[in-house]
Amino acid sequence: MRLLVSNRIALGVLFLTSVALARCGGKPVVSGTPPTGIGTGGDGGGGGSGGTRASGGSAGTDTQIHVGDAGMSDSAGAGGEGGMVEIEPSCGDGLLNQAGEVCDDGNTESSDGCTADCRQIEANFGCPTPGAPCVSTVTCGDGHITGTETCDDGNTKSGDGCDESCQLEDGWSCAFQDLPCEASECGDGLLAGLEECEWDPDGARPDGCSESCKIEPGYDCDPTTFACSATECGNGQVERGEQCDDHNDVPFDGCYRCLLEPDCTNGVCTAICGDGQRFEGEECDDGNVRSGDGCSADCTVETGFSCDDVSNDPPDSILQPVLVRDFIGVDRSTDKATFPEHPDFNRLGGSGTLGEVDALLDDDGKPVYACPNGDCDANPGHQQTSCVGSSPCRPNLSSPENFGQWYRDVDAVNIAVPSEVPLERQAGGEYVYDSADTSDGKDYFDLVGSGGWVGKGAETLAPCGSGGTPDRNVSFTSETHFWFEYQGGERFDFAGDDDTWMFVNGQLAIDLGGLHIPKSGYFVLDDANGTATVWSQVEQEQASLAEHAVDLGLGLGGVYEVAMFQAERNECGSNFKLTLENFNRPKSTCASKCGDGIVASDELCDDGKGKNDGKYGHCGVDCRSRGPYCGDGKQDPEEECDDGLNLSQYGGCAPGCVAGPSCGDGIVQSPFEQCDDGVNDGGYGECFAGCVFKDRCGDGKVQAPEECDDKNRVNGDGCNNDCKRGSVK
Repeated sequence: MRLLVSNRIALGVLFLTSVALARCGGKPVVSGTPPTGIGTGGDGGGGGSGGTRASGGSAGTDTQIHVGDAGMSDSAGAGGEGGMVEIEPSCGDGLLNQAGEVCDDGNTESSDGCTADCRQIEANFGCPTPGAPCVSTVTCGDGHITGTETCDDGNTKSGDGCDESCQLEDGWSCAFQDLPCEASECGDGLLAGLEECEWDPDGARPDGCSESCKIEPGYDCDPTTFACSATECGNGQVERGEQCDDHNDVPFDGCYRCLLEPDCTNGVCTAICGDGQRFEGEECDDGNVRSGDGCSADCTVETGFSCDDVSNDPPDSILQPVLVRDFIGVDRSTDKATFPEHPDFNRLGGSGTLGEVDALLDDDGKPVYACPNGDCDANPGHQQTSCVGSSPCRPNLSSPENFGQWYRDVDAVNIAVPSEVPLERQAGGEYVYDSADTSDGKDYFDLVGSGGWVGKGAETLAPCGSGGTPDRNVSFTSETHFWFEYQGGERFDFAGDDDTWMFVNGQLAIDLGGLHIPKSGYFVLDDANGTATVWSQVEQEQASLAEHAVDLGLGLGGVYEVAMFQAERNECGSNFKLTLENFNRPKSTCASKCGDGIVASDELCDDGKGKNDGKYGHCGVDCRSRGPYCGDGKQDPEEECDDGLNLSQYGGCAPGCVAGPSCGDGIVQSPFEQCDDGVNDGGYGECFAGCVFKDRCGDGKVQAPEECDDKNRVNGDGCNNDCKRGSVK
């Protein structure tokens, strides 16, 4: 419809928002907010003179609506009419001003929410304000797959299969809306989800990567090349499964077997995650430092798992590290000038000597040579280097300097030999090592093995062959440390020879010092006040000291160190028996909780309590299998399609196993369609086959009913927005 506007009232500048043009009956109502840039009205015509009618006003300058001022009339003639312009309501003028328009965003382009003919709002858009851009209704993270989304798991977090813009990530399957994505099949060459390793599907599975795509103990695997290699403790590189690597396998130096040892610098020790003992402050400890098995690398329970203490199934045996230092005893050097003998070893015997060490360890955690009254020179019984005759002569210690070498590594004086002793679980639950038990073919002297001076050809074996006993590598010290959580009732028993000192929390608890035949001692920790009840056979015999209490300054729940120092100083005879009771803390076992609705690392799926029934779209009863589902490549009755991927955004099988939108469904899908009226059979200004516009104003082809077509819908350039000729600005 063409609209003529004539105004006989001087208006100046006219802004229209909603005008009912009643004077020109039958004219349409103009609604909405007009675009900016309305020009001034034309000049009104001059007044008539005599019987002459004045001329009309000049045209306005606006490209949309121009209204001139009317001329004023005199007594003889009517005033001139105002400027006359033609207005053609059209799509793209930013107004809902013609029949059939449902949107008008101020342009005639599709794929922005409002189709080029203003007759349809495109899928996933809203166009609430005429003249303003349409608004996308697609919201990533709302749990609904819409628009160009290929997934929507209900969040905007990347790395879980559906990225921050709701696009499927490589190696994942996101078959269902608002549910977690799942990693693709193990062995498909795509490392995703909780998989730790992968392999090329055309190649062999590498050693070190399990069939469930988990890195096996003792290996590490490259996430890029998928190559796996064995880790090596002691190479100075902290590799997978290691907490440290100090180039050695020596215990009690802070790092043993590439696992950290507790730090007891300030008395109360720090528990070490991965040692298989769950101490206070640890949620779990399964004996390793790998995540993904329920107990993480920092000993916290992982999501979807529960961990329990295995207190009712303790290990049958515990290997206790022992650090041996081998010395060359008197009369045992093969070359005294090259391999000096140590004066404290291979001397005559004795029956025990109390007070050889101080009551506290030094800053290095080593026993301190005791000087009664602070004067070692005044105590020759502690420093006798030769002995003629027997009792009371006791050749115990030669000097503080020589004693300081007993438990420290000193070149050309001793050789450190890492070793272990097995503590076997007894019927009562206690753990015992007894050197008299040689069922494994070893005794206490085998702690040195071939790693000491004899192995270097610097020391001769002691002639201990009587009774069928083989010659021995004698003269060595040993130290061992272990850690416990103080709960009360812990008991330690020891029997052996020669020197033995037991320290708890850095304080001397048992004193069995000096050369002697096998002697015994024990301590039992109080269940509340941090003290220990102590008894030592040497103290009983030498000082008539019966069972007594020692304040060790322990606090319940704290982790503390027991340090034992021993010396084998006389040829051939030696005994060593160690008993621990209630010192061992429980180990954790962890298992995923099928039915909690959380997919743990060893689960394929988990729909929640009562839902893992194996039906369509449901998880299996064991959470490691599932029933038929969207994405299995088989079209089930519940599905419109299933091509195995179901990622089509248009024309194919879409996420959720539904048929994707297509041309002819009457819904315009941006950016794939320009239009879709459900028929799409063409015609001027209508939608053609393929859901595109062809013959219409603005396509650059002049066709009926057009007078012109300059490829745009702009007024003021000679061809107006309705493809009718108009004025030029």
